[in-house]
Amino acid sequence: MATYSALFSPGRIGSREAKNRLVMAPMVRNYADREGRVTPRFLAHMERIARGGVGTMILEASYVTPEGKGFANQLGIHSDDLIPGLAELAQLAHAQGALIGPQLFHAGRQTSAAVTGTQPVAPSAVTCATVGEEPRALSVEEIQTIVDAFGQAARRAKEAGFDFVELHGAHGYLLMQFLSPLTNTRDDAYGGSREKRMRFLEEVVRATRDAVGAGFPIIVRLSGDELLPNGLKMEDTIAIARRLEELGVDALHISAGGYDSYNTGLMIQPMAIPDGPLIPYAQGVKQAVGIPVIAVGKLRSPELGDQLIRDGKADFVAIGRSLLADPEWPNKAREGRLKEITPCIACNQGCISRLFLQRDVWCTVNPVTARELEFSKPAPATKKRVLIAGGGPAGMEAAKVATERGHSVVLFEEDDHVGGQLIAATAAPFRPGWAELDNYLIDEMVRLGIDVRLNTKVTPDVVRQEKPDAVILATGSSAVTPDFPGVQLANVVIARDLLEGKATAKGRVVVAGGGCAGAQTAEYLAERGHPVVIVEMLDEIAVDAPRADRELLLERLRKRGVEFRVRTKITEMKAGSVTVEDPQGTHEWPADTVVICLGSRANDELVRELQGVIGHVISAGDAVKPRQVTEAIAEGALAALSL
Repeated sequence: MATYSALFSPGRIGSREAKNRLVMAPMVRNYADREGRVTPRFLAHMERIARGGVGTMILEASYVTPEGKGFANQLGIHSDDLIPGLAELAQLAHAQGALIGPQLFHAGRQTSAAVTGTQPVAPSAVTCATVGEEPRALSVEEIQTIVDAFGQAARRAKEAGFDFVELHGAHGYLLMQFLSPLTNTRDDAYGGSREKRMRFLEEVVRATRDAVGAGFPIIVRLSGDELLPNGLKMEDTIAIARRLEELGVDALHISAGGYDSYNTGLMIQPMAIPDGPLIPYAQGVKQAVGIPVIAVGKLRSPELGDQLIRDGKADFVAIGRSLLADPEWPNKAREGRLKEITPCIACNQGCISRLFLQRDVWCTVNPVTARELEFSKPAPATKKRVLIAGGGPAGMEAAKVATERGHSVVLFEEDDHVGGQLIAATAAPFRPGWAELDNYLIDEMVRLGIDVRLNTKVTPDVVRQEKPDAVILATGSSAVTPDFPGVQLANVVIARDLLEGKATAKGRVVVAGGGCAGAQTAEYLAERGHPVVIVEMLDEIAVDAPRADRELLLERLRKRGVEFRVRTKITEMKAGSVTVEDPQGTHEWPADTVVICLGSRANDELVRELQGVIGHVISAGDAVKPRQVTEAIAEGALAALSL
């Protein structure tokens, strides 16, 4: 059995010793209240992670002044009134033997008036392309006020009983805005040369040290590369790192990028980016300094983390989304229970996509995340016989949760395999996470001994025969087939059938529908050598995809020669062509195959058919309304929880 002795060896950051080298990476959850106070929900979530065995917990970016707030329900550390709630966080981590500290943060220009109620501030009036609001340049007096605010926030952290603080100097937030020549165009003492651009960070470090004293660890998070032309490069980061070591900083945490380079996929890595892309940045800093270095960035496996430390590329390994997916990741890895780890699939649907919409963070693969209080309620004393119709992600998750809560479960699937739409999703290129999720859920069915019956469609007669106490309908959705002339022709196929291997394409292909699914289907076809045209009525392609995923997907499609025809609709399909309308008029294009990808409709007929047959029927996932896997798994779990 693998022990990962390097990963689970003690490690020191300044005066503090962590029980292992695993660090909870700071990720905003949006679980605080509007004033930045710790809530019961926040406490329950963090307590669950602390119990999972991580050695060090870096709390999410915590704003040091109200105008520096970046998210609606972000944690705050800007007022003494917040200390009691923060102290509760410190206590729960210490009860599990973990170190804990907040990440001190100011968003600078990477926020909006909708969040803060005031115009964003920055070193210079350079607008963030992602946010789109012009910031106001800070005066020297205002800079000093913010420096003091960082120091006061650090004082509060120490008074709350935390073990360290981390200064957020990465990802394009205020500290990095001063460091970067792209966002700092000042000509005073705070801008110009690299040394002058560092002055603000140096003053913040000194104010922090003055506030917490000599023995209290200070960590600084830096972006190894800004990933923008003429932006900060690795040589700049190494120079900054060496200066920070001279100033007495105890450890460095090395990430990459910022909002304006988010589309590279390296700041928060999506499914299409291989594991560990930021390791070279951590390694470069590690070779330049003598203080500990924390590596981060899609370090999903204990093997990778252990090897990284053995090879001397970093001293600590930070995991963020993996702890949303499975807070028990550290304990399971240490005990060799690797197959039981719920894998983070880097889909970014439940976490980052929701956060950037100012919503609370969920996790696609772990419905307990954000719902720890609901799932902490005891299992019911009366166990039920539960029939689940449908073996897609909603049905499998419902079966898993219901079984874990003591119910007797039988799952029916009309196909010869479970997986539902995960099968089609897995076929698309650069989407390995969906296969990981499908395999994990199947393994859970086996581990829990769930009675799965394939090739059986649930009907009222099946329900009468099985006599369940409750039925969970997870029957999914079916593709929408438009009422176009010619849609019945043999050369017209459904995208889902194509990806599942139930249909084939020949020659030149027109994909009708340019959402995320249509774009991924186009990539599947282009990889197989088909000339492909995507036809979309909207102004853009794949607007429903997570942001970095979308940009990487569109770039790959362009390289493969896929044509995008937006503001265009198909009016007729023929044996070898399609007729379309666009702003320039009506045209006929060659098309040996037409692939339909125009959305889905809920398979909800069974709800009506079971009226009068059984009283307790719950629908979940696409059977309610077609959406993403995130909602399907959440609703499947909540359906089981409600029994």
